[in-house]
Amino acid sequence: MYSQIRRDIIRGRNPVRAKRNRVFHKYGGYGELGVGSKRLDVILRAYRREIMLLTCREALKLAERFYRSEFEEMKLAGNYILKRRNQCIEKGNLAVLDRVARGLSSWSQTDDFCIGVLQPLLERHPKETIGLLRAWNGSGSVWKRRASVVAFVRKVGESGKYTDAALRLCENLIWDKEDLVCKGVGWCLKDVMRGDRERVLAYVRGLRKRGVSAVITLYAIRDLGRAEHGGGPCIKD
Repeated sequence: MYSQIRRDIIRGRNPVRAKRNRVFHKYGGYGELGVGSKRLDVILRAYRREIMLLTCREALKLAERFYRSEFEEMKLAGNYILKRRNQCIEKGNLAVLDRVARGLSSWSQTDDFCIGVLQPLLERHPKETIGLLRAWNGSGSVWKRRASVVAFVRKVGESGKYTDAALRLCENLIWDKEDLVCKGVGWCLKDVMRGDRERVLAYVRGLRKRGVSAVITLYAIRDLGRAEHGGGPCIKD
């Protein structure tokens, strides 16, 4: 099945699109075939039934193989499999996510992974998943650090259930040297603020007083009625 899906994805490659998309991914380790998101979705949905018939062991093994590819579309195929077979990931096999995360190589793969794979797991096994995110929070991998906070965006952040964990993990990254990690922190704070407005707003105001990057604080207050400014560059030596 890996070979079949890989073949179909490669057939849809578009070098012009791939070159154009590089403007959004100006960092090392990123590769792309230029397959559009709609085309990729059509390709993957054609295999949905077969993916659902795999055993959990087979599904996880197949997903891991896609994450070892150099190409964005292949890694997104890995995400697709883990989204559909999320119930295969349990407390006892969270190590598979650590292996998978080593293959992430872009903000787009990482964010899709957080929202589609990590968030359902966070709802089912909050204690264990937060433990995994704590480990990633101090990782040398940009994408693991970004994932450790982006896991709390959108409805998860808005729920108000994870404010304590999210703020602790954000605090550890407020002086991060990577712009994409700082943006992830800002996004997390913005969405967690929807679930606990006064507490998170007070925290963000405190960040401004501490001179934390405007990359973080301005993103965090995007939902507010007035613009606020302040902070320095993301990199703090």
